[in-house]
Amino acid sequence: MADGRKPTKRSAPMGASRPAAGQARPRRSQPSPRVAPAPKAAGPSRPKAKLYASPSGEVPQRKSGANRPGSDVVVRRGIVAGIVVAALLLVALVGYLVLSYTPAFTITRVETTATKHISRASIAKLAKVPKGSTLLNLDEDMVTRNLKKNPWVGSVTYERKYPDTVRIVVTERKVSALVVMSAGDVVWYLGEGNVWIEPASIKVGESDSIDDLALAAAQKAGVMLITDVPASITPVAGSAVNSEVLDGVASYREQFGEKISSQIVSFSAGSVDSIGCTLKSGVQVSLGSATSISSKEAVLAQILEKYQGKLTYVNVRVPTRPAYRLVDSDDVGQGSGVTEKGAAQDKSASDDGGSGTSASGQDGTQGGA
Repeated sequence: MADGRKPTKRSAPMGASRPAAGQARPRRSQPSPRVAPAPKAAGPSRPKAKLYASPSGEVPQRKSGANRPGSDVVVRRGIVAGIVVAALLLVALVGYLVLSYTPAFTITRVETTATKHISRASIAKLAKVPKGSTLLNLDEDMVTRNLKKNPWVGSVTYERKYPDTVRIVVTERKVSALVVMSAGDVVWYLGEGNVWIEPASIKVGESDSIDDLALAAAQKAGVMLITDVPASITPVAGSAVNSEVLDGVASYREQFGEKISSQIVSFSAGSVDSIGCTLKSGVQVSLGSATSISSKEAVLAQILEKYQGKLTYVNVRVPTRPAYRLVDSDDVGQGSGVTEKGAAQDKSASDDGGSGTSASGQDGTQGGA
């Protein structure tokens, strides 16, 4: 050195050991080469959503639609709209009630149309529209009840003609059958729903048969004829039928299919167990009580098809043992369908379906169907 001093050797720090002679010094580790990031795609970059942890370390959930900005406005608008609609309905109701009890639409004219059995005057008289009624407060239920005191009235509708006219339209009850009572020459109209309507005006001469006249009237009207109804049955106009035997006839009419029912021109209803019918061909059919109707119908259809044009009588009271009667000559055909009183009841055959004897025809029984 310039001052003549010898350079002193620095002592190694305490605790540090020098490598022993002959040992290689450890190399310093070289830094790893950096990898260049991949180039980003062109276009605007989207900011990354930041998740903030709560003090407890939980990540907060996203807000639902109800809590999003603007949802409160939608709710408020819905509430306001509901209030407005309710207010308008309330105003309309109040207005209707006010008009109902003001003379603005007071009924001063009632229009009616006559039906086949009810005149215009009768309809207006029966209706009894209360004085002071308006087109808005007319009690239609009460007026309908008044009109239905006439059993011909089936249904009623109302048409309002502002400012002061109501039109009442009456639809008549349809006739279901003409019923011939066994006592006297009395014939009644039976309406749909098994409701008595009124007696039918059929004039019977000294040499006339009430059954024949009633059959002609029923066929002209396109309805069923029911004969031999017990004298114990007393019809009352406007009341429902209260008769087991007529209920049985109704059951046959409701449950028979078109193939058989279209051939029937009349029923005989002497008793519950002796219900019968007459076909257009004149064949008399003994049906018995209204049980096993479908089985009886099937057996009857089978016999009618097998002996077409040869039958005069069929008994299916017991469908497993039916009986029938055939004409005994090729020159004799079936009848005309005109009902003979009591002809539908088999006087010679037993109730269990056994065959009887007849001078005018062949009898036969058929095995189980």
